[in-house]
Amino acid sequence: MITKSQLLRYLALRAENENRLERLARMRSAAELPPMAEGDGSKHANSSGDRMARAVENCMEYEEQIRPLIASNTAEMQRIEQAVDALDDPLEREVIRLRYMDSSNCRQNLWHDVAVQLYGDDDAKYLHAVMRLHELAIQHLAS
Repeated sequence: MITKSQLLRYLALRAENENRLERLARMRSAAELPPMAEGDGSKHANSSGDRMARAVENCMEYEEQIRPLIASNTAEMQRIEQAVDALDDPLEREVIRLRYMDSSNCRQNLWHDVAVQLYGDDDAKYLHAVMRLHELAIQHLAS
């Protein structure tokens, strides 16, 4: 049983996972050793080892912190995807995917965009057909 509010969360869950994993990748990159530079002959101490150790610790702590959140978000997204995949009508599945899951940003696709992608036109009759399919799909997902 999936509700419309759960569908609305899908894009936010995906974005949160992507953003946190991107931050983790940046932290991992910062924790990598830089290429060896030629020494200048001086005998001063280099503090990059301490900085590197802190970067590695921060990266490990952040990864440990986000691991349960990423897993929870991924599990919820998979549950939504499975419910949508279980819809009998392929047009209902496609309307739900286009509206709630296939957006390139955190906002759901607009109705006219869904109509154009599904029917190639956003004429009123196609908008009406998309909305009718949407309502049927929401009813089927909730039951």
